[in-house]
Amino acid sequence: MKTPKAIRLRWRLAVPLLVTFTLLWLGIVGLLYMGAKDQLELQVGNSRRAAQESVEEQWEYYQNNLSNGLGSKAVHILTSNISSGALGRVDYMDGGAATIIRDSQGMVIRSQLAWGYGHQDGIDVGQRWYFYLDQGLDDQGQLDLARWIVAHRDGWGYGVYPKDTEGFTENPPDGTFVRVTGVELPGYAIAVEKIQLIHPDGTVDTMVETTPSGQESITLNFTYFRLSSVLLPSYWSDGRSGYVDMERRLANYREAQAILDRELAGEDRVVRTGEAFLFGMGGGDGMTARYCAFQYQSMPYLLRTNGISYLLLLLLTAAAALVLASHLSKKVRLPAEELCREAEEGRCSTDGPITELNTLAAAFNAAQDQLAGQLERERGFTRAAAHELKTPLAVLRAHAEALREDIDPEKRGQYLDVVIEESDRMAALVSSLLELSRLEAGVPLRLEMVELSALLRDASAPLALPMAQKSIDLVTQLPEVWVEGDRERLKGAAENLLSNALRHCTPGGTVRLSLTQAEDTARVTVYNDGPPVDPQDLPHLFEPFYRGDKSRSRDSGGTGLGLAIVMAAMKAHNGGCQVENQPGGVAFTLWLHVAQPEG
Repeated sequence: MKTPKAIRLRWRLAVPLLVTFTLLWLGIVGLLYMGAKDQLELQVGNSRRAAQESVEEQWEYYQNNLSNGLGSKAVHILTSNISSGALGRVDYMDGGAATIIRDSQGMVIRSQLAWGYGHQDGIDVGQRWYFYLDQGLDDQGQLDLARWIVAHRDGWGYGVYPKDTEGFTENPPDGTFVRVTGVELPGYAIAVEKIQLIHPDGTVDTMVETTPSGQESITLNFTYFRLSSVLLPSYWSDGRSGYVDMERRLANYREAQAILDRELAGEDRVVRTGEAFLFGMGGGDGMTARYCAFQYQSMPYLLRTNGISYLLLLLLTAAAALVLASHLSKKVRLPAEELCREAEEGRCSTDGPITELNTLAAAFNAAQDQLAGQLERERGFTRAAAHELKTPLAVLRAHAEALREDIDPEKRGQYLDVVIEESDRMAALVSSLLELSRLEAGVPLRLEMVELSALLRDASAPLALPMAQKSIDLVTQLPEVWVEGDRERLKGAAENLLSNALRHCTPGGTVRLSLTQAEDTARVTVYNDGPPVDPQDLPHLFEPFYRGDKSRSRDSGGTGLGLAIVMAAMKAHNGGCQVENQPGGVAFTLWLHVAQPEG
């Protein structure tokens, strides 16, 4: 597995902190967004109620106009009024509002995207003419007209006034009039094909020009003229225009119209994009109906109006995460660096400000102590081995030098016997060293099912004669117990304990060999009568070449490695051993895990 690349602590802390703070930021922004959206829904609700009241008011006005015999002109008045009623409706969300009214005769009256009116002889002088532009303008034409109006607007639309009209402090009317060409409709209305501005100097500017319908057209001049579009942004009293995405608002208006068409046709009102609502008001005759649809997107508006706040909050959150990461890393880095310096010196203080680093320092100190102890044991082991080998080597050299001389043949034989004896002792020592080294290195064991009582009898049999010579009684208690282990090494461990007991047992005393089983553990205990071991020496008896109690010195025999080999053999079998003073003697105990014999 690939090792992760090491990075500085501050960045190691910064990454999770940034993730945490980002999630926190998302949560806060989500709450702010939902709160702002709730406020927005209140505004939309107010617009809905205002639109509903306006439509009802215009419907009553239309009914009165019909009663007064205005006929087709009443339709044009209603169309102009419900179109004007869409101005400023959800425009802050680039929304579109459309209205459809069906009267009792089945006539469908629609609000317009662009519309206007004018008087030929002056402001509200004479007959008012109404202008329809939606039939001749495609979407691009609507956008171009709306942009032109925005560039020249004087309120919620564009107006031309007769010369010398009072009330203008800036750009007073200069006599420009408007020439409108289009198809005349019943009730003083024109389906517009072209609108031109005629200036006093004779120059002509074309505001709108559509493809001719092929029908007979008329051309009229108007000294008072008003033109407006639903696509216009909000208008402020100081003459400034609010923000608007005209393309999005046009698309929303078209979708609002589609919603109304589906409602009028009795089809499913599917909202394809954004958010929408529709409300309708029906007449008591079941024929008349008034519908108004709003289509808008709240998310672009909320992001546009609150995006800077969200961004600043994100930057503040990121800065807080980085500052916190730097502060926290400093809190950890400085004690860690101090710990590193102390570790280089070999000893670490455990009273620092961070508990975990104190634990690490304590573990380091413990490891240092353990290593120092191991090194000291290794040095002691080396010194003891050298000491053990030094004496027989000196004896061998002395007798070898003596053999070079012309000595009595009888002494020659004695010297050769000494050489052989010391060689055997050295061979036994080296053999024990090799066995201890193998066991500590984890040499593979030859595992098999072993019956311990039989093995212990085999190990004690060769000691019958030496015990008889010292008048020592061997008392055994050996029930049948099975274990899984290396037969030869277990037998060697038992022989070492029995030899040690024989060596230190008081002449005429007793050696007791017992085997017990408690649940899944087998215990072998070798007890011998004799002087107790100094309590200070008990923990060290299983160390190689340890010399404590002089009564157990090397002069009494042995290589000094027997107990160390016993401990190593037990550890290799996942067992253990211990020694304790008992009344009148010393007892060594080793334990193993019990196994069930096959068959």
